[in-house]
Amino acid sequence: MASHKKQQLLDTALVLFVEHGIQATATAKIAQQAGVANGTLFHHFATKKDLVDSLYLLTKTELSAAMPPAEPSLSLQQQIQHYWNSGLTWAQHNPIKLQFLRQIASDPSFSLRQQHDMMTTTMSFLMALIETGIRQGELVDRPLPMLLNFCHSQYLATASLLIEYPDYANDPECQQHAFDLLWQAIVAHE
Repeated sequence: MASHKKQQLLDTALVLFVEHGIQATATAKIAQQAGVANGTLFHHFATKKDLVDSLYLLTKTELSAAMPPAEPSLSLQQQIQHYWNSGLTWAQHNPIKLQFLRQIASDPSFSLRQQHDMMTTTMSFLMALIETGIRQGELVDRPLPMLLNFCHSQYLATASLLIEYPDYANDPECQQHAFDLLWQAIVAHE
């Protein structure tokens, strides 16, 4: 039963954070909307920050799980496109969770370092792929945090666009153009 209440709190917080913003949503409102006492919320999450961090980890873990491993025999470009497409598909099925990720990305209380640490925790396979691409000279030789930030920003922007414009999401040519923009920015040019 405790696990059910914890999930209920996370689900409620997600909706309220997206509707009202993370900073503007009081824990009392989350507890009230979830139908639990304030004490129950603080039993599961010592602080609001713990609640937000838990929801962020849960969301990023879910996104990561939606990205099945790419076939190692594929080219670097094909592997990155595989993860890109998998991530976009997840976003289209989870627009509220994507909006929450966008809020975290623009929330000044979440540093880029924290966001990169979360990526290290949940998506180390992407980081390893990018590092391999840099070492092999296939990707531009830039600091990893710079490339991660760029790719993450492009992902959030593209996923949001595809949600807002479903015709683009259903057009394979538009999806290819979106990936091409990312790839052209990170591929090493001769």
